[in-house]
Amino acid sequence: MSARRHRARRVVQILVLVLGTLVPWTGFFRIDAPGVRVVYLGTSYPLEWPYVLGMIIPFLVGVWALALLSYLKGRVFCGWACPYGSLVEFFEGLRTAAGWGSNRLVAAWMRRSPLHRLGLRAGALLTLAIAPLVLGASLAAYLYPPARILHELGSPLDLRNHGQVVLWAWMAFVLVSSWLAGFLVRFHFCRMVCIYGMGQAMAASAADPARVLRPRYRPEDLGACGSCQACLKACFVEVDPRDTDLQLGFSAGCFNCGDCVDVCETVQGHKGRPSLLTFERPAPRRKAPRVEDSGASW
Repeated sequence: MSARRHRARRVVQILVLVLGTLVPWTGFFRIDAPGVRVVYLGTSYPLEWPYVLGMIIPFLVGVWALALLSYLKGRVFCGWACPYGSLVEFFEGLRTAAGWGSNRLVAAWMRRSPLHRLGLRAGALLTLAIAPLVLGASLAAYLYPPARILHELGSPLDLRNHGQVVLWAWMAFVLVSSWLAGFLVRFHFCRMVCIYGMGQAMAASAADPARVLRPRYRPEDLGACGSCQACLKACFVEVDPRDTDLQLGFSAGCFNCGDCVDVCETVQGHKGRPSLLTFERPAPRRKAPRVEDSGASW
């Protein structure tokens, strides 16, 4: 069985990150804070009524769409499209290059030869330096003219230039914060702090537990797994997907990424057996036909 969900999830994550990075630079949408204006599709408008509706309406639609998605599919946004979660996942490769992570592809590459290990670690250090700066510049471009950002970053630092000093302070903050998030905080933020994650958990908890989308373990006990722990190793939020009381959301909850089901399909497929984990919902129980009491007296 192929890891089709994992590949599809990676495509979605990369698209979300790329689009989120390019949006302010292309003029699709950004706020010009110094000029108190808003830019839609390359056209600038005053940041006042009714032009602010272009921000309010998409925000409200997005919130309700996210609530509906969470009600139907659980905390799937966190596992498939959350920019923070995606960056922390990709950061796992950098942690592995540093000797702390568990990314299997990076670990296998490093075991090939000392030259592979050296080249990968050099690339990881370069990524640690450049990627946060690109992220910081893109986030700043949502509130500051992109041309001005490029000019300030490309000019020698002048402490008398208040705007340039603030911009470089912001870049340093993003750089340090990204390292802390990737190396230390990681998914603890999602479990204990993220208000969007809490909202998704609340929406998912309102659905029928028997019908909500989540990984389900088919056998009645863990004996069918033997010594295999592939699904536990594949889970980046460190939950046991075989748990019958698996939660979808806040605290130690499942993100419905599908990696555990993919790896179980692969392992069991090599044995010629069906996957022990599945996303299939149990068939709804049929109500017993109501029997009329013919002897009832009136």
